[in-house]
Amino acid sequence: MVVVAVFIAVFVIAGLAVAGAAFASTRSAQAEGASSSGGGKMFYVGIAICVVGIGLGIPGLLIVGNADKSSRDAVGGVVLTASQEKGRVLFAQNCASCHTLQASGSAGQTGPNLDVMHPPEALILNAIKVGRARGAGNMPAGLVTGVQADEVASYVSAVAGQGNVSLENASVQQP
Repeated sequence: MVVVAVFIAVFVIAGLAVAGAAFASTRSAQAEGASSSGGGKMFYVGIAICVVGIGLGIPGLLIVGNADKSSRDAVGGVVLTASQEKGRVLFAQNCASCHTLQASGSAGQTGPNLDVMHPPEALILNAIKVGRARGAGNMPAGLVTGVQADEVASYVSAVAGQGNVSLENASVQQP
């Protein structure tokens, strides 16, 4: 982001310098009593237009061209499968009130922070199946079962510690 800002700033400064030079040469020519040629002024205006066009046009086209890609890819480069997208919805319904997971926008305080813990899928499945503290603790056993448990475990293991994640398939409703 900083590189883009510097890139644009260089072109804006160059454009301002060209415009300043054009106005300075016009003033000095008028002060000496000589008639200013329209060709010289047009040259500087043309350069200013090119500098601003390149400095703002190219970055603008790149931003617009990358808009489609940003809707599929997450900050961490994670692209969710359809199964993981279902796991995201299930996580929001059953787990988000207790666990912190940035990809789901949850900030629960009871359970561990999954972004910090970054648990493997097998550990997540075990926690879902048996709960924690042998099912008598804060996390009860069997909040989700079967395929749904697999979807939640796959989702959490894919996104934990990765930041915000975007859905790939529009058919799945976000929580």
